Amino acid sequence: MKDRIKELAGSYFISVTLINIAIFATGMLFRPEQTFGYDAFLSPLIIGFLTVIPTFIMYSKRELTVRQLLFRKALQLLLDIVIVIAVIFAGNEMNRETVTAAIGVAVSVVIVFAAVHVIEWLLERRTAKQLTEQLAEYQKRNAS
Repeated sequence: MKDRIKELAGSYFISVTLINIAIFATGMLFRPEQTFGYDAFLSPLIIGFLTVIPTFIMYSKRELTVRQLLFRKALQLLLDIVIVIAVIFAGNEMNRETVTAAIGVAVSVVIVFAAVHVIEWLLERRTAKQLTEQLAEYQKRNAS
């Protein structure tokens, strides 16, 4: 469980960083004239936390098949999109501008989701490579 919490913390901080970039990009695209107060600094932290919840819920101790893993990731992405759009657009009246902005936000959620997974994969790959090299070195030393 401790390793899972570390993994979720890593995902959270990667997500928050990418959410900040996504908020900047979509804000500049859809509402460049809008300014925010200091409370706006909390929104990436809150959104990052809310999007980690489906990751925690989807956790499985057993090895998943590729099909099961892809299904869970697709469901997680869908939940992330719903959560982010609900948080951002709750209470807004639905008009053409809001729907366009919501589509932009959904696209940015997909990009952030993919980027987080690519970054995590690269980090895990680097760790696996280091462990493999250490194991080969250990085996060389103890082969005599």
